[in-house]
Amino acid sequence: MKLSEQTVSLLKNFSGINQNIQFKAGNRIQTISAQKNILVSAEIPESFPSDFAIYDLNKMLGVMSLFQDPDLEVGDKTMKIGGKVDYMFADPAMIVSPPDKDLVFPDPEVSFTLSKGDFSQVIKAAAVLGLPHICVEGKGGKMNIVATDINNSSSDEFTTELGETSLTFNMVFKIENLKLFSGDYNVEITSKGISKFTHTSTPLQYFIATESDSTFGG
Repeated sequence: MKLSEQTVSLLKNFSGINQNIQFKAGNRIQTISAQKNILVSAEIPESFPSDFAIYDLNKMLGVMSLFQDPDLEVGDKTMKIGGKVDYMFADPAMIVSPPDKDLVFPDPEVSFTLSKGDFSQVIKAAAVLGLPHICVEGKGGKMNIVATDINNSSSDEFTTELGETSLTFNMVFKIENLKLFSGDYNVEITSKGISKFTHTSTPLQYFIATESDSTFGG
């Protein structure tokens, strides 16, 4: 089997969330962060023939990059890459992997569309200003996405308006938890401490925990 450029790009994104990955037979790939506060799932065009675990996904992708569009042969204990490299599988017990059951997402109180441009700009602004948090806030009838430092009342802030809302809330994310694949997203956030980011053009979803400092006034 061969992996498309899109699938390789998704796996690079996954490796930024967890270097381990448990592949399952079929066309669905998933990973979960070591802290279990980020879960991501995608459907890909390829279908893996069996289950296998990789301890260092970045290393596997690096080996694949040695070849032009390499063929992958999945065996019992190894994957042959490009017909030349026998890449050893890991013990599944050593891998932090998602639960077998799908996550049940509560009814969201907050929903909006986040464009690639708005997200890229707020992340870049946070980096330039040295800000550790991204907040989605509802106040004064407006919904905004804000780069800020919630622990510093005199910190710089960068704000982009997302739309209108009748609700009052402040949903807080650590910036390091927002490692999203490039694109536009439909975003849903609940007051139960979890959010869902659904890519608008790729079958890809992130479930990301909000921080305990989040508030929802209704």
